[in-house]
Amino acid sequence: MKRKLLFTAALAVFALTINAQDLRTGKQRCYSVEHEQWLQSQNPNLKVQKDNDEQKLQSWLQNFAAARVSNGNSTNSVIVIPVVVHVVYKLAGQNISDAQILSQIDALNEDFARLNADTGNTPGPFQAAASGTQFQFCLARRDTNGNMTNGIERRLTTVNSFSTNDNVKHYSSGGLDAWDVNNYFNVWVCNMSGGILGYAEFPATAHTNTYGVVINYDSFGRIGNVAAPYDLGRTMTHEVGHCFRLNHIWGDDGGACSGSDNIADTPNQESETYGCHTFPYTDNCTTTGNGIMYMNYMDYSDDDCLNMFTSNQATRMYVSLTGYYPTLTTSTACQDVKNSIDKLNDIQFSVYPNPTDGILNVDMSTTAGRGETIQVRITDAIGKVVAEKEIGQSNVRVHQIDLSDLENGSYFATVYSQSFQKTVQFVLSR
Repeated sequence: MKRKLLFTAALAVFALTINAQDLRTGKQRCYSVEHEQWLQSQNPNLKVQKDNDEQKLQSWLQNFAAARVSNGNSTNSVIVIPVVVHVVYKLAGQNISDAQILSQIDALNEDFARLNADTGNTPGPFQAAASGTQFQFCLARRDTNGNMTNGIERRLTTVNSFSTNDNVKHYSSGGLDAWDVNNYFNVWVCNMSGGILGYAEFPATAHTNTYGVVINYDSFGRIGNVAAPYDLGRTMTHEVGHCFRLNHIWGDDGGACSGSDNIADTPNQESETYGCHTFPYTDNCTTTGNGIMYMNYMDYSDDDCLNMFTSNQATRMYVSLTGYYPTLTTSTACQDVKNSIDKLNDIQFSVYPNPTDGILNVDMSTTAGRGETIQVRITDAIGKVVAEKEIGQSNVRVHQIDLSDLENGSYFATVYSQSFQKTVQFVLSR
């Protein structure tokens, strides 16, 4: 939607959009806008702060666009976001498995990189606007004390269900406290009341200890205890979009056709859509042509009908997160914990080309002559080991690893022996 309004212009019509519900299932797809209204009721100054933040973001976006024009800065580097998942449960079925959590990380990485299997379902006229983002996600590998972690913590609670008042984000009210929001992206999975599938907190200059996403346990991931039509992990994709300051695609204007999502390459849209429509689908705001972008992740369509972000949405997310949470985008919490015998200042190695199309060269010039057997371990964004190689002749400088059978995405190469260990990140892209 091309109209540009301040953040609170869309929020001014909260009363028109509260309790929007999928009449087929009784579910409420997203409660982020209503949660923002609640936050503003707790802090009368928050609305002004949000308006100022949106003005700041618009200035950042203009500067970003000008930099691209002047120096060709494409900022194609992958940003790896460390995720910690707080599972809060009362019943056994709410205590979702590690596998279900990993399936959500997989879905998130595919959706944000536009590597999802259903990209072909994006209608032809919208293909040019469709875009991946620079974000990839991994479960944190080191906790706030620098110790090894799998990025998952659990709590058996006495609370039957949680509402959108952020109680699940505090141990004192039956939930779990956030890890440092400047270095970890916090996700809470719990039993939510009122049929709500999820809600998010928008990023802001003033950081809080509640920043992150809350998702209902049966809408998180794509295996295990998930329920159709919200069983492909797209609730999380949608809510992370909000956390990176995307608005709903229809601008939350209650059908007035005058609101805005502040995105130039999304059509004007009347309100949220449910189910899965056939292209082209028009409404009262876009009555002809290609219709509305009901397959955009920031709409409410069924999971199997959502399949795209736009290029401008990708840019807004990048500029927002690097502006509001710069340390989150450079956090090292996804790197392996180093052993006490590491000599990090003495050991350097590099991988190239980066991105690679399948053949990765590992240049270990400073390990040559150490007389040790060197191991190379390749792990994906969620920490799964996908390739390993033992190098017996450490005096050879460059070694090749064939990764042509792996999927595109973000990976980590760890070179280690009995006396050192170091990890670097690379991208596989064909």
